[in-house]
Formats: sequence, structure tokens, C-alpha cells
Amino acid sequence: MGIFDFLNPFFSERDFEETARLHKHILPNFLKLVRRFDKRLDENRQIEFFFYSRTMENAENLKRTLEKEGYEIYGIDEAKDGQYSVIGLTTYMSLDEKNFQDWIQKMNEYGFINDCEFDGWGMLSHIDE
Repeated sequence: MGIFDFLNPFFSERDFEETARLHKHILPNFLKLVRRFDKRLDENRQIEFFFYSRTMENAENLKRTLEKEGYEIYGIDEAKDGQYSVIGLTTYMSLDEKNFQDWIQKMNEYGFINDCEFDGWGMLSHIDE
């Protein structure tokens, strides 16, 4: 991080608050919808996560933070627009709403601390036929 990067952060406090609000709003509806089709949602799952950064240094700092949690990081890739993506996979975790919400908040905080955007998450679903 450059000496004056704090004056123009990639992921501002306002962005942090907006992302937290958005994820908090989306999660209950997402879990409700998935539970209609995936009867095994109560099993522990791994969650794939996605971050973006303006600098390689911030992406590497975030990578180290996430690896301390035991998460697998696929790597850091430079996108066409000059941003860096950090994509990885969690350890197995419970998907009850409170635990999931706490995890999302923690990921958002990790992004903010490292001036990276927590872009989202995903998981494989087992659709029962």
C-alpha cells in the first residue's frame, strides 16, 4: 500500500457498510430458496469466495489473512481491468443463518482491512430429483 492510498481506498468504509447491508438482506432469501430444492443444506459445506483488489500487495496480504483461517486460495490473478482477484474455498462450515451471516461479516471485514472488495460467495448445491 502506498503512503497516500488511505486517502483514496479501493474499498471505502461506505463500500464496506453497503456490502454488509446487501449481504445481510440477501442471505435469508437465498437460504430459503436453496432449502426448497436442496434437502441437504443443513450439512456442513465449503463455500467459495471472491475478492478484488487494486494492488498485488493488498491481494497478497488478504491471501495470507485467509490462509491463517485454513482456507485454500486458488491463486491471485490479474484481471483485464488491472484489478487482482483472490478466489478460494473455506473449510467445511455450518450454513445455519447466524453462522453464515457471521462468516460473511468476517469476510467483509477482512476485505476492508486489506483494502479489497468482498465480491461474493458461492457453493455447489445438491438438487434432489
